[in-house]
Amino acid sequence: MKRLIGSAVAVTALLLAGCGGAAEPEPPAPETAPSTGAFRSDDCNGVTDADITKATQTSVFKKVVDSDAGCFWQEDTMLGTFGAGMGISTWWYRGSDMDVERELEQQAGRTITELAVDGNKGFKASDTNACSIYVAKGGDVITWSIQTMNSAMLPDLCSITDRLAQLSQQRVN
Repeated sequence: MKRLIGSAVAVTALLLAGCGGAAEPEPPAPETAPSTGAFRSDDCNGVTDADITKATQTSVFKKVVDSDAGCFWQEDTMLGTFGAGMGISTWWYRGSDMDVERELEQQAGRTITELAVDGNKGFKASDTNACSIYVAKGGDVITWSIQTMNSAMLPDLCSITDRLAQLSQQRVN
């Protein structure tokens, strides 16, 4: 009798285990990108080396940084034998605070102008040798900046960052 009860318990346990597995809900499918209103990721925030050359009307900028966070094209300008290090950059900040960015630009003495690019709010910060555009979407901020020691050799600096920010927004917004 003990053997019969033991066998019945074992069979019942197997049946319950089999039934229990089928009755459990399947894990939810992984979500696609959350609809938080964030920018889509793209190399250099969607802008190519050719776009840089076209916007600046010169080929003095060479890409020296290409990372998940952004890119930097260095101006091929020398001070004697030392590279000036000026250039064009784009960065993508997750969870950035536009007010902090605005305050840093004001502390640098730049003129701040509010703007919108492709429906996203932002601001422009500029002076004689630099122009930056910051654009926010959800918790993301994309910035485009140009700094040079010889702004006379280029088109208006803000026209360059305006063009690059527009291209970027069209491609990652």
